[in-house]
Amino acid sequence: MIETVTFPELTVIGCMVEASRDDLPAAVTAAWERVFAADTGTAAFAAVSLPEDNGLQRRLVGFMAAKASEIPAGMVRVDLDAGRYLRTVQDGPAAEIADGFARLHAHAEANELKLSGIALDFGYRPGLPDGRHELHLALAPQLPALA
Repeated sequence: MIETVTFPELTVIGCMVEASRDDLPAAVTAAWERVFAADTGTAAFAAVSLPEDNGLQRRLVGFMAAKASEIPAGMVRVDLDAGRYLRTVQDGPAAEIADGFARLHAHAEANELKLSGIALDFGYRPGLPDGRHELHLALAPQLPALA
């Protein structure tokens, strides 16, 4: 099932990964290892996919935080504006997460919804076991229709 949800402003702190499409999986796995090894005091982990930059894929892998949280050494903070997202749940192997995002993209295209280029994935846990992930694609802000 795909639904539209609204999130308030979100803050994620973690390790930024910038890599080619081929190098991305290994780089993201290494970044998760650094995040899980840090003493963050949280279990609310998230991955944020950002728009490509100079042909490189960009992911922030980290944890949800309050905006005023201290940023651990070697990590960065990304603040996301409040907004609307397409959402689905993907249960099972982590290898199937891409299929969940593909369904969200197909839904957006079929319904002529413009996306912002931001994606969220909640559900990561230390050791990266398979399990439930909540997948989100941010909708581009839309101006109200004039009557």
